[in-house]
Amino acid sequence: MTDLPDGSVPRSNSEIASFHAHVYYDPNATRPEAERLRSWIGERFAVTLGRWHDVKVGPHDQAMFQVAFASEVFPALVPWLMLNHGRLSILVHPNTTNPRRDHQADPIWIGPALAVHADKLPEQAALEPAPPPNTQPVLRP
Repeated sequence: MTDLPDGSVPRSNSEIASFHAHVYYDPNATRPEAERLRSWIGERFAVTLGRWHDVKVGPHDQAMFQVAFASEVFPALVPWLMLNHGRLSILVHPNTTNPRRDHQADPIWIGPALAVHADKLPEQAALEPAPPPNTQPVLRP
């Protein structure tokens, strides 16, 4: 496992440049549910919806799509996902300079936790600010 801070000094929220939510689904069983959730997200939140990945990609062991969002969106989006994820599992993680730690040590799970192969991620990377939203919300959360 990646080296974790020793906890002697609290980390600052300023380490977080943005967030990702990885929405996992089974292409044969729960893709329609994932499509509905994706549509609902786009209608309600200013986020960037990523591509569909119907096969394993990167450290993710199951089909998924990514939702990238600014820190300001977190307080509305994440609780909404908690209430509306249905049968889907969602990994929400911060984007700091350590992608491995972000996925392995610092995420939150909505629904059952799934395997994530964080060893495929670097321990150091540039900060990843939230990209410009590609959604145009028309509904309230």
